[in-house]
Amino acid sequence: MATISDDELLEKALKGEVVETGEDAPAETPAPQEEAPRSAAAQYLGTQLNHKPGDSPYADKEGDQKLINDKKLTRIGEKIGEHAEYRDGWIDVDKALLGERALFYPEDWQFKIRPATVEAIRNWSTLDEENANSIDDVFNEILKSCISIQTPNGPLPWGNICSWDRFFFLLLIREYTFTQGEMKIKYEEDCIECDNPVTFELSSTALMYDMPDPEVLKYYDQQTRTWHIDPEEYDIHENPITLYVPTLEKDANIKAWMIARLQENRNRKIDNTFIRFLMWMAPKISKDTTISNKQIKGYETQFKSWDADMFTFMDDVLRNIIVTPSSKLTTTCPVCGEEMTSDIRFPNSIRDLFNVSNRSKKFGKK
Repeated sequence: MATISDDELLEKALKGEVVETGEDAPAETPAPQEEAPRSAAAQYLGTQLNHKPGDSPYADKEGDQKLINDKKLTRIGEKIGEHAEYRDGWIDVDKALLGERALFYPEDWQFKIRPATVEAIRNWSTLDEENANSIDDVFNEILKSCISIQTPNGPLPWGNICSWDRFFFLLLIREYTFTQGEMKIKYEEDCIECDNPVTFELSSTALMYDMPDPEVLKYYDQQTRTWHIDPEEYDIHENPITLYVPTLEKDANIKAWMIARLQENRNRKIDNTFIRFLMWMAPKISKDTTISNKQIKGYETQFKSWDADMFTFMDDVLRNIIVTPSSKLTTTCPVCGEEMTSDIRFPNSIRDLFNVSNRSKKFGKK
């Protein structure tokens, strides 16, 4: 009988598929709820925006600029010159680079990053780019070793980063690791107005996000990173609710819990809708699967207690407070000034993010 990995098992369960484990397995396998995306990497890049985010309210860059000038470093997140040198050590991240998303971190938090280690790049070389969970694990390994969060009460784990900022911080680390011009990820398309070639470059500053509308931000508390909403204001007769921003730590621990459950019963189905709400309902999820099992059962009981009105209301809440990364890049044609939009893509493959082979003469053709 063929074996199946935990990552493959998780992917099948999230799509509602039944995994055949032997003679007692069901004769028929239900069809997936929806077609899987062609590229697993695209799952990290979100959906198309309906509008561009506004200008960042965090304009005080003097402290970071002084550090950059003193250390003779190129500002993290801006275009790196072709002659910049490989850098070593930790550097402060200018929070203004987060734009409006800085709101989802307390004002007294400071982020630091360092270049990806040789070990992290070595792990990247084994990446299975058609397996979303493999990408997820390697992303996390790089973030874990290259991000530091400093607060007045001491350092915090990397897992406190918001889920939607995973790719942003990964690109920042990449830009700090590779400073040579040839390491840029860029591609060309013809201008729709004048047919001249237009260059798109994938960088941390090129990413766009669909932000919550201003009228719902009044329910958000920046210091506690929580949303406090009273359904009674919307004629839903339920108690006030508190929601917590999704974080990388919760993502990882929920994934570990799902894999543990599937190892117990490979034909178990994972309720995608509940998992979507769980990210917001729980302040934390334990990485101990025995403890997380008890935690999640409690949230599942609460989730199942909602009537149709409460579910619809909560669904609307999540749609309006989530930050959604765009899968698009925009630029302006240098000839005619036409604004151009293109899908984010990797000209060769997602391996280009931390592929060091093109820094020197390539050995062979493979």
